[in-house]
Amino acid sequence: MRRGAGVAVGVAVVLLSLYFALAIHYWLPWPAAVRTFGAPAFAAATLALWFLPGRRRTARRVLAACALLAIGTAYVTKLPPEQDWVPLQAERAHATIAGDTITIFNLRDAVHRPGAPSEPRWITQSFDLATLDGVDLIIQPFGGVKALAHVMLSFRFADGRHVVVSMEARQARGAAFDPVAGFFRRDQLYPELGTERDLIFERLARTPPDEVQIYPMKASPEAVRVYFRRVIDFVNASHRQPRFYSTLRESCMTTLMNLAPESFAHVPWRDIRRWIPGYSLSLFQQLGLVDGDLGAEELARQARLPDRLRPPSEFDSDAAWSRYIRDRRP
Repeated sequence: MRRGAGVAVGVAVVLLSLYFALAIHYWLPWPAAVRTFGAPAFAAATLALWFLPGRRRTARRVLAACALLAIGTAYVTKLPPEQDWVPLQAERAHATIAGDTITIFNLRDAVHRPGAPSEPRWITQSFDLATLDGVDLIIQPFGGVKALAHVMLSFRFADGRHVVVSMEARQARGAAFDPVAGFFRRDQLYPELGTERDLIFERLARTPPDEVQIYPMKASPEAVRVYFRRVIDFVNASHRQPRFYSTLRESCMTTLMNLAPESFAHVPWRDIRRWIPGYSLSLFQQLGLVDGDLGAEELARQARLPDRLRPPSEFDSDAAWSRYIRDRRP
C-alpha cells in the first residue's frame, strides 16, 4: 500500500509539473522570454528535484512541493489582465434592472459590410421583461469538423427586437483564439450582448460567409424570462469582476448550459454533448427544445440562412431585419 501511495504521488507530481509548465507558457503578463524558457525549465527542475536519486532527497522533494504549491496558489488566484482589446470587443456590456425594465448599456450594434472593416457601435436600450416571449438557438458551424461550432442565443421581445447572447474569449489586438489556451486561464471571458443585425450579419458579411443556422426553441415564456434574467445577472457579475474563458467550463456552450434553469433544460455533466458545441443540436432535439420530427442533418439544412441575404442597412430597424431573415429561410 505504501508503494502504491508513492507511485500515486509521483504521478501527481509529474502531471502537476507539466500542467503548471503549460500554465507558465500561457501566463500573459509575464515577458515572452520568461514564458518560453521558463515553462520547460520549471517542469525540468521540479521533476529533477523530485525523482533524481542522491543525497538530501527529502529536502529536495520538500522544495519541489513548495514550488508546486507556490505556482499553484498564484495560478488559481490570478485575475484576467487588461489588454489592448480588438475594437469589436473594446466595451463590456452591463445592465440595470428596475422592476420588469432592463436597460442594457454597451449593447453591440456594429455595422458590417462585405469586404470592408467593421464599424464598432455601442448603444443603450431598454426592454420590458414582461414582453420577452421566446428565444432562438443560433449555431455557427466551423468548416467540415462536426464537433466545432459556436453557439449563441437570441432572446425575442414582443416588439420584434432581439438580444443576442454570445459567450466568447476576449481577443487582444494581434492575438488569435487558441482553444488549448482555454485550459490554462489565459483569455478573459467576454459575455457579449448585441443586436441580430450585428452578431448574425457579422458572420454573413465575411468572405466567404460563415454558415448560420437559426432554430426556434420550445420553452414557456416564464422559463425564458428566468433564463434571460440569469444571463443578465451573469453579465453584470462579469462586468464587476472579469473571469477567465475556459474551453470546458466557461465556453460558448457550457456557460449558457450552466446558466439555464432546470425548467428550461437540465443536462447531466456526463453527457458529452454538453461540452462540445458541434453536437448540441441533437442534444436540444432530445430535450424537446427544438423540432425533433426531423433528423439533425435535415433540420440543420432547413435552419440554415440562405446566401445573398439583403444587408441590415436596407432596413430601418433590427426588428425588421430579424423578420426578414426568418421569412427568407428555406
